[in-house]
Amino acid sequence: MEKVLLILGLLIMVYNVLYGFRLKRAIPGGVMGERGGQMLFLIVFFALAYLGVLLLTWNEPSSLLLLLLSLILLLGAVFVYLVLRLLDAIVASL
Repeated sequence: MEKVLLILGLLIMVYNVLYGFRLKRAIPGGVMGERGGQMLFLIVFFALAYLGVLLLTWNEPSSLLLLLLSLILLLGAVFVYLVLRLLDAIVASL
């Protein structure tokens, strides 16, 4: 179960990276462009961290701690998606 949650979180984060690159192109320069670049860097970093956690825990036996970690990471990926959607709506309204 933990591996399914981690893979799902990783897939969402990969989608978030692609979504972030699309938003970065749509964001004008200035403060929004600068902060968008920083946010995109962090999204890519966290996507790689999801992959790292998945690889490091692949052979680990199931445990409550691993289940909680997987759930937290999955919800973190969903949170990033929601923030990107909000940013997209803000940029579209400019």
